[in-house]
Amino acid sequence: MAETHATRFAAAEASFQAAEAQASATGLEGALAQYRAALALAPRDSAPVDWAITTTAIGRCLRVLAVQCQDEAMAVKAANTCHAALEELTRARNRLPWARAQAQLAAALAAVGQITADDSAVAAAEMAARDALTGFIREIEPLEWARAQRNLGALLAVLGEHEAETEMLGDSVLAYRVALEVFEEATDPANWAMTQSNLAHALRLLGERWDDASLLRDAIDAAGAALRVYTEGNDRAMALTNRANAHTALGTRARDNTELHAAIADYQDALTYFTGPDAEQHRAIGRHNLGLAERRLRTLG
Repeated sequence: MAETHATRFAAAEASFQAAEAQASATGLEGALAQYRAALALAPRDSAPVDWAITTTAIGRCLRVLAVQCQDEAMAVKAANTCHAALEELTRARNRLPWARAQAQLAAALAAVGQITADDSAVAAAEMAARDALTGFIREIEPLEWARAQRNLGALLAVLGEHEAETEMLGDSVLAYRVALEVFEEATDPANWAMTQSNLAHALRLLGERWDDASLLRDAIDAAGAALRVYTEGNDRAMALTNRANAHTALGTRARDNTELHAAIADYQDALTYFTGPDAEQHRAIGRHNLGLAERRLRTLG
């Protein structure tokens, strides 16, 4: 019996999820080939929605590969692929596929911005992320709605870090907090912890801008919450780093040796958890931050 589009697409989805979890470039390339085989069974003129859904999945796969390889051309191709999918979808007729395509477009544009350090791509990603949020309905797709809020929060934090005004950082904190109204530690610890760690970063940036100790303490608490879930690997290292950064900011502001000692301990701990191809780069940044905290401590005496 001939394979259907649905069968091939489901197989491609399973391959993609496994490859993404394993950070396997070879697996992602295999999933990409499977998606393209599924696309051949969904002609654009006769099955436009299936074509668009599959094209969105191809864009997602390209984006994950691009981030893994830090490949600018592939990230741009991922964004263009998602744009093509959106040509066949409208919010009025295809609300959920349209919202998902907008979310993937936002992720692809964010990847372009991250790889090229181009804030205009991040700004375009923010617009797409806001569009996606108009398509997801919290009561019907709570997890996708919450992920879209978190993704918007991350984009706002990137943009807000480079803005003199603090509105974007405040909106970033708000987006993370409303996402946490859906994500719960007991039922969805992975998403809950990621959002807490991201929230810690945004709170620290905002606390530094506003010279607000309470926000810095909130940042420490949010990172500490994430660390209840993250017990190993890069996720734990980044949560430790976020907490250390907040301790450093609070200790510097208050001239508090205790906070700086806590920062130094977290930076040292984080250095032991970084893994993967970027581990040495992350460790170099961590050692730099550790050195800054140690110098500030010596300055305080």
